[in-house]
Amino acid sequence: MEYLRRLFCAVKHDKSSPPRVRRNLFYAGSQIPSRRRSVQSVPRTSSSSRPNVVNKNTGTKSAKPKVTDKTESSETEACVSFPSSAEDMDLLIIRLATFYNVTVNMMDGKIQLRGPAERLQLAQNYALKFIRPGSVLSIHASPECLMLFAVPSLIMHFERTFDVIIRIRNPQVLLIKGSKSSNDNFDRVIRDLETHCQQTSTALSSFKESNLKLLCQKFLVNFDELPQSPSVRMALLAHFSSLLDHKEKTHVPARKPSVLPYLEAYRKAPSKPSPACGTPGSSSTKPSEMNGDATEDRNLDFGLRSVVIDGSNVAFAHGKQKVFSPEGIRLAVEFFIKRGHTNVVAIVPRYRRGLGGALFDRLEREGYLGYSCSRTLDNQLQVADDDRIILQMAVENNAVVVSNDQFRNYRDENKDFKDVIDNRLLQYTLCLNTFLIPEDPHGRNGPSLSQLLRISPSKSTVTIQ
Repeated sequence: MEYLRRLFCAVKHDKSSPPRVRRNLFYAGSQIPSRRRSVQSVPRTSSSSRPNVVNKNTGTKSAKPKVTDKTESSETEACVSFPSSAEDMDLLIIRLATFYNVTVNMMDGKIQLRGPAERLQLAQNYALKFIRPGSVLSIHASPECLMLFAVPSLIMHFERTFDVIIRIRNPQVLLIKGSKSSNDNFDRVIRDLETHCQQTSTALSSFKESNLKLLCQKFLVNFDELPQSPSVRMALLAHFSSLLDHKEKTHVPARKPSVLPYLEAYRKAPSKPSPACGTPGSSSTKPSEMNGDATEDRNLDFGLRSVVIDGSNVAFAHGKQKVFSPEGIRLAVEFFIKRGHTNVVAIVPRYRRGLGGALFDRLEREGYLGYSCSRTLDNQLQVADDDRIILQMAVENNAVVVSNDQFRNYRDENKDFKDVIDNRLLQYTLCLNTFLIPEDPHGRNGPSLSQLLRISPSKSTVTIQ
């Protein structure tokens, strides 16, 4: 058949062939079926004029189906205007092209988008969300945790799940933009990821690896782009599992405190008497809010001691001695502020700053958190002794020390350290998410907690500014 077709075409266009030969081949060639049928060559007819087709099985007649072209939806265009003060527009262009697979062009004060209508609408909404003003939260993160934010599909997952915009300002800071509740929720997620990333982990078993791969498929995350670090992968596996179990902290409503938030409720000048401690003749003191005898407190008209908290000791106690949990520091600080103390500070090594996220930033900004010295030199971490700094701070400010550490190595170093360890060291109990110091921390025959937290008339103090 192919041979006849070629022969027909050759003779038809050969003017030297006799007319009769060309005519006979023309009629013969018209019987050869065409290999390619053009849709445009079929004349359009109305449904009433279409020929009926007889079904051989049923013998019924039906209308011939209409031939239609199967083409993709046509592309459309959209423009998004942005102010001159908008930041990270290059990052926005990259994410629009990566996340939504649309064509992006930058013009004078506008972003031109081109693509299918469905993807174009999603890209336009993302651009507006990226540009619009909102609450911005700065979170310090460790290098291990920041490895997760080098994966575009993971960034897209976090942004969609928690309704935030994520930007990396420098190698240690994440900028989170969204509503205040969204930022707080995502901050808790970052702290959970940090906790798991700090745990030393061996290579994942094949079972956990397969589970992580399935969870990545469920949450639209590219498994092949994940970091190879076992601890980072375990952190991501725990995060995905918490989403499946509906136990993630971001979905648990925060417990309403019985009093105002401590950062605002107790903001006052150090020289003013504390209403929570009570003053002679005052009737505003609530004994239920005090951890001690309110009558005794009202009779003691002396100032309150400063408080120095062993931050690492408290954080690991809250983390069951397995992980560094910043929430324990918050509970300890809140305990003393509710008692009326204004000079409260927790000391933490600087290299653990990234584990606290927004909580540490807030405590540091309000003066409730300080960092001991540490630095990295020639890829080696040099850390100052935070226990010694805590004791020195207590000596200089006539403060109490809050820690379950006995400080045995420092007791015989000098008489000032010995006085702090013997007389002003307060041990605590931390369980059920509750921080507690007993009213008799030094036993039945020792001074009460209220007496230890007050300055005797014969001693002076230097307040922590």
